Amino acid sequence: MSEKLDGDGSLPVVRLLHTSDIHVSGDAGSLDALAAVVTAAVESDVDVVIIAGDLFDSSRVPEPAVERTITELARVGRPVVVIPGNHDCVDERSIYHRVNLLSAGGHVRFAGDPAGEELRFDELSLVVWARGIESHDPDNRPLAGYEPADPGVWSVVVTHGHYVGDGEQSDRSSQISQAEIRQLRCHYLALGHWHRFLDVSEPGVQAYYSGSPWEPWRDASSVNLVTLHPDEGVRVERRMLEHQH
Repeated sequence: MSEKLDGDGSLPVVRLLHTSDIHVSGDAGSLDALAAVVTAAVESDVDVVIIAGDLFDSSRVPEPAVERTITELARVGRPVVVIPGNHDCVDERSIYHRVNLLSAGGHVRFAGDPAGEELRFDELSLVVWARGIESHDPDNRPLAGYEPADPGVWSVVVTHGHYVGDGEQSDRSSQISQAEIRQLRCHYLALGHWHRFLDVSEPGVQAYYSGSPWEPWRDASSVNLVTLHPDEGVRVERRMLEHQH
């Protein structure tokens, strides 16, 4: 799906890889999935990798799996944005109290501020607003606090939560409503939490779940390749992953 942009002819073409819900654990399959994501990012030569929550499955991930995760993130070799999800949220038991993702290199940016934070990539004319999860409960609103970036740059929002369509009643935690997406002023909304590829775009904003690159059956294992193009608009391509066996 693509939408033509107006007045952005001076912006560079920017390519993103959007993934989420890798759920690294002690399971070899989850580490295989992470490696497949990194390989796709390198082979596609994207500018930025976005991991929209649940990189880790819990706070009890064994140290060898943590070390492999750091090694894979180091291999990306380009900016990586990681937010906490509901499985690796930034509460008192968070895995991020013992794991420093920045040890993978200065290209890794961990957005752990519960209120959300703005990350700037000036060489790409790109601003990423990222907000992960501190408390996964019905009061948590993942898009709360977002302020639109300078309209003269590319604007990407990254968060993690449960989509609720117009007219739908839900008591689920960390809700993201269709109306909230409709009111956003950004070029792309990168979502995590649902383990399937899904387009929840609204007029003026492309919004997608990437799905999980790790599922036991692996037939739905994919990532989103997103192109921000000043003339052609925002293009989203679902790329299937090849896992090593």
